[in-house]
Amino acid sequence: MTQHRVHATKHTQHDRRGFTLIEMIVVVIVLAVLASMAIPRLGGTRFREYELKVDQTADLMVMFAHRLSTSTKATGLQYDAPNRKLFLLTLQKDEDTEDSYWVDDPLSPPVTFPKWMEEDAVTILTDGDFADTSQWPLTTMPGENRPIIEISIEWEDHASLIMLASHAMAPSIWVDGDGTEPLTPIDLDAAGQSREEW
Repeated sequence: MTQHRVHATKHTQHDRRGFTLIEMIVVVIVLAVLASMAIPRLGGTRFREYELKVDQTADLMVMFAHRLSTSTKATGLQYDAPNRKLFLLTLQKDEDTEDSYWVDDPLSPPVTFPKWMEEDAVTILTDGDFADTSQWPLTTMPGENRPIIEISIEWEDHASLIMLASHAMAPSIWVDGDGTEPLTPIDLDAAGQSREEW
């Protein structure tokens, strides 16, 4: 009886063997192949999301230009870096207290940038100078001359620039250096072209 137990114990120990070196090599190769297929897809997905955020920012700037030209209320742009959100705001006035306060534009949801982008990935410039909108939004009153507004969005080795010229209703967009120059207004009389057909 005792010999039988010893034999069973040896048989059980023999079943609990580890992985062989060949099996480990095969597992590592399979994992490497799967990783090489997944990583480019992840990078491509992130680049598509980056391009989407550039397009959403351009749409927000179109609405900003439209509000400035048609609204009687002040309109502002504000970037909240800790939360990675770009807002279009409207200045409201409380008729009871006469206090003014900024509220989100009801027709333009904020652009929310992904967490994998840095907080300082978005920069707002006016006439080429950095505009700090952390405390107060970038704004002009209706009827006032608007500065050139640029929003720079950077991620890894990609850089985009969305520029709203002072006379334009839609921005020009450059992604990684590719884009088109904005149209510039000309004085037809000064250019001697006032009598030419359009």
